[in-house]
Amino acid sequence: MTRKYLCYLTTATVVSFLPLPLILGGLFPLMKVLPPAFFRLAAVIIILAIPSACGWLLAARAHFPPTFAAKFLPLLLPPLLALGAALCCLLFFPIDIPLAMYALGGVIFLPLYALFLLAFCLRNRTREPARERRKGMLRLFLPLAVLCVATGLTWQSVQDRTLSGDDVVPLLDWEFAERYSPHRVDNALTLPATPPSLRLVGDLPRLDGTLAALPLYAAAFQALTCLDEDGRPLTDEARFEAEIAVGWQRGDMRGLEGLADGDTDIFFGPPPSQRQLDAWRAQGLTPNVRPLAHEALVFFVQKDNPVRSLSSEQLRRIYTGEITNWEEVGGRDERILPFQHEKNNENQYMLARFILRGETPLPALREELRSCDFLSVNVVSRYYKRNNALGFGLRWYLGQWFPDGDVRPLAVDGVLPTDATVRDGSYPLALPLCMISCRPLDAESRAFRDWLLGPEGRDLIRRAGYLPWDDESGGNVENGGGSDDTKKRKDTEEAR
Repeated sequence: MTRKYLCYLTTATVVSFLPLPLILGGLFPLMKVLPPAFFRLAAVIIILAIPSACGWLLAARAHFPPTFAAKFLPLLLPPLLALGAALCCLLFFPIDIPLAMYALGGVIFLPLYALFLLAFCLRNRTREPARERRKGMLRLFLPLAVLCVATGLTWQSVQDRTLSGDDVVPLLDWEFAERYSPHRVDNALTLPATPPSLRLVGDLPRLDGTLAALPLYAAAFQALTCLDEDGRPLTDEARFEAEIAVGWQRGDMRGLEGLADGDTDIFFGPPPSQRQLDAWRAQGLTPNVRPLAHEALVFFVQKDNPVRSLSSEQLRRIYTGEITNWEEVGGRDERILPFQHEKNNENQYMLARFILRGETPLPALREELRSCDFLSVNVVSRYYKRNNALGFGLRWYLGQWFPDGDVRPLAVDGVLPTDATVRDGSYPLALPLCMISCRPLDAESRAFRDWLLGPEGRDLIRRAGYLPWDDESGGNVENGGGSDDTKKRKDTEEAR
């Protein structure tokens, strides 16, 4: 490649992209000084004139190579680059990029580029024709056609996974978390039946946990710090320390990071994975995992879905994309919509741990979620109430997501997730909701832990709507102690 051709290639590529910034740079100053009618007229003139002028001047002044392919290659680089960028974004960065942005980019870029190309071709008619016209056209347009087809198919694949409609289940957002904040007098936290025998003062324990555990540990914290001696709630001013000590900002499994960093004393949520426990040990920390309540990962469908039960293997094959139709598992001839959650969500964490077991899930369904009046983002879809939908989550969430009871939990391996089967561990996806620490606790944190594991704490757990763990000591899962239920569940998980 000669220096002269390299100069032409660079100049042509830059000039073909030049109209858009020139148009924007010309329109914004005029917007401030011209009346609306004159501004619209000026905008039309600028939009038509700048791309045409760039194309015309390039064709008039450039030193062209003799062959057709070399001459027109720079003119195809802009659409090739645009399509390549769109393909990469669709394949690797679908999160936070709404499909409308691709369409908007095409609406802005293609007309401007078409004006540029039209002016170039009109002016080029007076120049000497290039050699090897047919061979050059084949060399140029074949890769462009292949890239167009690949981008189109990828676009269609992403669009097939993007849902919309009014039948969506609202997220449990920050307003929900605020309802269970102990620093508010008008919160929805459960009060103990009698004034607690313990009251915490001084350096309060720093707590964090998943959203499903928030009503539990926040109620315990309120009971020991925000009630007077008669069990009555304190004033807003007296609750200031509660706002500092109780964390609910993350609401997912990332909160476990605060234990190792020393930012959190106790974390509440599903038990950590063996990999997480080993990582803590490698840092010289001593994990301590105490079960507090019985929980379970529950899969559910709409009530009019005829499927009543799925096996663990069928669930794995659904969420890896091997099974795609309800007819394959005894249902109607309909596509399965297997909803998922964000990567760090506790529910997704449990799916990966109990069902996928190291396998990669299929790409999640997406939706366009409006973040403000003029912008939307493409995010992992919330659950849509469709006849062919399949959702999952910890058992506590079902009452929050579906207060009207319009879904039905599925039996897994022939066992329904009832209070009895979750408590005795016969439901295969039963798990404990735990109190987790990995550093030595101070006196206040130990007192909080011991109270919550005792009879008063278990009664508060029950009153808050959870199934309290039967073993009064809570059972240290990490150190091998605990009830028979704990050991049986660990053996069952290892066997699976």
